[in-house]
Amino acid sequence: MMPRLSWRIGGLFVLAAGLHGATLFAEEPVGEIRVSEKFVNVHGGEYQLPRGEPYRAVVLIFYGHDCPISNGYAREICRLHKEYSSKKISFCIIYAEADLKLQTARRHAKEYGFPCPVILDPKLTLARKVGATIMPEAAVLSATGKLLYRGRIDNLYADFGKRRVQATSRELKDALDALLANKPIAVPRTQAIGCDIDFPDEKH
Repeated sequence: MMPRLSWRIGGLFVLAAGLHGATLFAEEPVGEIRVSEKFVNVHGGEYQLPRGEPYRAVVLIFYGHDCPISNGYAREICRLHKEYSSKKISFCIIYAEADLKLQTARRHAKEYGFPCPVILDPKLTLARKVGATIMPEAAVLSATGKLLYRGRIDNLYADFGKRRVQATSRELKDALDALLANKPIAVPRTQAIGCDIDFPDEKH
């Protein structure tokens, strides 16, 4: 079943024609985000959120394996990883799908050539911690676990069914460049367009 496409802009969910809606951002995380849980890395082994040296930041990308907008960003995610992983920025792709099977996730990650850790988070622990609600949605955490940025990767999608030829603003890249330059992130929250993360205990 295809995930619902949504444009989340706040806390109240509005469903339109069964396809997309508008919601406000989830409640803002307060203080440092601490997650001691270990997750299954589909490439093999386990993954735990890194903290402190040698990393300057961790980029979490919340992803839906059968979400067309998520898959439309696969190449850009790989490009960003290539550009920033050598600058002590850690990347992790999170399948934010409670019922996704390991075999399916592993096959998908191999198909799209993801070079960074790709994990299963069936309890949606990380999405809840950072307030992510959309696939794809990016979150940037400092080395100490502070949420520095959350939102879209760029503005390639102007709206549902409205894809630009190329992005004209790249908010995730801008956030990482500001971080590396020890400058404030100009726009720490943006609106993501994509598929809803389906939290099992939520009723819409």
